[in-house]
Amino acid sequence: MTTRSIIPIPADSPFSLANIPFGIFSTQIDPTPRPGVAIGEHILDLKVLAIEGVFTTHSLTFPCDVLKLTTLNAFAALGSPTTSSVRGYIQSLLSASTSPLHSNHSLLERCIVKQIDATMHLPFDIADFTGFTSSKTHAKNTHSGPGHGGVDVDMFDPPRAHCGRASTILPSGTPIVRPVGHLPPTPPQNDLRVGSSEDISMTSGTTESVLAPTKELDLELELAFFVGVPTEHFERVPVEKAEEHIFGVVLLNDWSARDIQGPETLPFGAFNAKNFASTISPWVVTLDALEPFIVAHDIRKVPSYLVDKGDVTYDISVNMEVIQGGSATVQSEMRVARSSLRNSYWTFRQMLAFHTLSGCRMRTGDLIATGTLSGEDPTSLCSLIEQRKHFPGRMFLQDKEEVIFRGWCGTPERRVGFGECRGIVLPARL
Repeated sequence: MTTRSIIPIPADSPFSLANIPFGIFSTQIDPTPRPGVAIGEHILDLKVLAIEGVFTTHSLTFPCDVLKLTTLNAFAALGSPTTSSVRGYIQSLLSASTSPLHSNHSLLERCIVKQIDATMHLPFDIADFTGFTSSKTHAKNTHSGPGHGGVDVDMFDPPRAHCGRASTILPSGTPIVRPVGHLPPTPPQNDLRVGSSEDISMTSGTTESVLAPTKELDLELELAFFVGVPTEHFERVPVEKAEEHIFGVVLLNDWSARDIQGPETLPFGAFNAKNFASTISPWVVTLDALEPFIVAHDIRKVPSYLVDKGDVTYDISVNMEVIQGGSATVQSEMRVARSSLRNSYWTFRQMLAFHTLSGCRMRTGDLIATGTLSGEDPTSLCSLIEQRKHFPGRMFLQDKEEVIFRGWCGTPERRVGFGECRGIVLPARL
């Protein structure tokens, strides 16, 4: 029998009782950001419960004041034995007939907020941001051939990752201003004049880069995980212990300006092409919630220190769509995709273990992204630059278009979802 929640949960909600994702929110009545968990269409205010002493009446032993703070950093740093116990107790608060929320209606009213009445914030004070290359398809499509020295590069021996900008990570719903940068020189082109099929002239090209708004604004559908328990400087984390340092997972859109990226690629890699914005979904889904969806990973070649006896990943589905002015574009022109974390060559554990190979210190709130999760099927290509190779009519992102990512595991009755990761494109500031 399915356990019922005290708070009604729509059948299609990504935030079932099996989920209990953590986030930071505020309201008009109380504008101070504070921790909460998503349940159906509502938020359970953990700060109210902490102030009322609800957690101290249970067998939990942890500093409850961490649930009164404006980020999840201090809570996540307590480690999974504590955070898992708190999550389990929250589940019982929302379902047990002996719960104080069941008997104290005044408390229930004070600690429940409708999501539509809340503003979501970044869940962590993000220390650093790293993006991996994890999809062999995406690497093949975008990291070899012309513009990359004209050669094919093995992007998986060793693993590849880049350091991003933590300062430009944004919560879902934040508008994205079209970036300005150096576009590559344009060659002269034939100009077919109106009214004649023979009167052809040449438009002048440029020999130097052109400073202008990007014409090739792109998206990248990814997942990312937050570090909970930090590491010491020069500490190497073995792959089998890496999970102890991971708090939970979010959706991530690593916005990219492809025409700015081209000239930057060699020899150092993208800079202004990717440092202007990355958007994440606001609710952090814990590894506990994802545990029922563990699946064996495909057999593949990995370095000896990344060989994992428990070589598993999570069966997380992701999709994307682009809408114009609040409505989906014509079906034949829709830019959509559906993919899975199973297209990631590296597991979360392997990413963290590789990140600490040199002794790199990991801090609570570090965000580590999978990279674009493209699969071999054309319908699973998770960036527009890849889609355009199969669907030439698909355009890069235009002003006023909105990108929406979604992710989920499981069935509607026990769905563990990530909610949405959204961002609308605004014109460049010239």
